[in-house]
Amino acid sequence: MTQIMVVDDNEDVAETVSIALNEAGYAATAVHSLDDARRLLSGGNYAGAIIDVWMNEDNGLELASELAQHTPPIPFIIMSGGGPGKTLEQVTARADSIGAVAVLFKPFEDDELLTAVSTMLNG
Repeated sequence: MTQIMVVDDNEDVAETVSIALNEAGYAATAVHSLDDARRLLSGGNYAGAIIDVWMNEDNGLELASELAQHTPPIPFIIMSGGGPGKTLEQVTARADSIGAVAVLFKPFEDDELLTAVSTMLNG
């Protein structure tokens, strides 16, 4: 089964996204901090990640940059509901510049999520 990590400090969002992925046949793992994500990624075999931008003290774009530089690179999707100091357009531009496959704006529908995941995994 294809493993996908979901990173969001909002447990409800992370679990909802994970459930949608699991129901679609993926093996989703929800984590709620960048530290937890880094720990799992160092020992796991993840085909991709879905990362929230604004997480308490963390910035998901930092993790996304690390995934882009990973050997081999791990594809990722950015999700955002907005946050302090940046517009959604700025988040999109930054996500695109570091190689995000897609940017999803919360709230989003399952079909939008699954389309982005398919693109992430299949190019």
